[in-house]
Amino acid sequence: MKNTSLIVTAVASLALLPNVAHAWNYQGHVTVAQIAYQNLDTAARTQVDVLAAKAYQSMPEDIQQKMDSFEGASQFAKLAMVPDLIRKIPAEDIWVQMGETIPASLNQWDEKETGAWHYINQAYPATSQCDFIHVPNIKLVASYLFDDFKQNPQAASMMFMSHVAGDSHQPMHSISQSLSKNTCVTDLGANKHTLDVPQKDLHHLWDSGMGLLDTEHNINDFATDLQLAYPSTTMTLGKTADVDFWVTESYQLADFGYSVAIDAKPSESYYSKGTELVKQRITLAGYRLADELNSALAQK
Repeated sequence: MKNTSLIVTAVASLALLPNVAHAWNYQGHVTVAQIAYQNLDTAARTQVDVLAAKAYQSMPEDIQQKMDSFEGASQFAKLAMVPDLIRKIPAEDIWVQMGETIPASLNQWDEKETGAWHYINQAYPATSQCDFIHVPNIKLVASYLFDDFKQNPQAASMMFMSHVAGDSHQPMHSISQSLSKNTCVTDLGANKHTLDVPQKDLHHLWDSGMGLLDTEHNINDFATDLQLAYPSTTMTLGKTADVDFWVTESYQLADFGYSVAIDAKPSESYYSKGTELVKQRITLAGYRLADELNSALAQK
């Protein structure tokens, strides 16, 4: 039987989406996961397919329909966008929905919803005395997810792993600047850094990939094209599941990210460089997610 509260909440979340920030938009998350899927070992892909099918069957019809709207995407890849729809669902309920048990490490906090799992608001610039970091956060969650998945591969864990791999490569999910020079007032990962753009603010401009991800793509073709442009041999993957490194990379893009002033319209050069960075980060996230899954599932 499907969880009625999840269905109701998912519908409510869909209605509120324009005001919610999610690293990359849905298409971006699905693309990251499709790149990963194309780079899975045969044995890992077989196991991923089984888990993805299990997760899909657990979803309410409205979410299944949303997942099925992405042309050319594997079922695994479609799953990557779901965590943005269920941020208000208690984490334990998501695992239960799939007939699984949430890892104890992910159920240790008083805050039971998963919204904070998607980001870490590290104060920018590095000289800032502000502390905007919230617990739980993406660094903790990503580490716990991978550690548990290696021992006990579960569909819900895989779904969140695929999502936070994308989140950790979106710069605005790793930084936050104070809106005040005298006190610490977070801009919530640039959600309050308003701009003269259709996306309204700096965070959502990056979510949209500078507009690149606002255009519908055949996901499989898009993922393939990105890999042709940015082969894995030309990129530094680093250690497996090293989310600290991924977040640090994202934070290092803050100087460029914040180089457009509040309420300004980004220049053509900003769009050009930003789009290039978006493509690189999405592709790199996909390669690293594949590395995580291949490594974890090789032991099974």
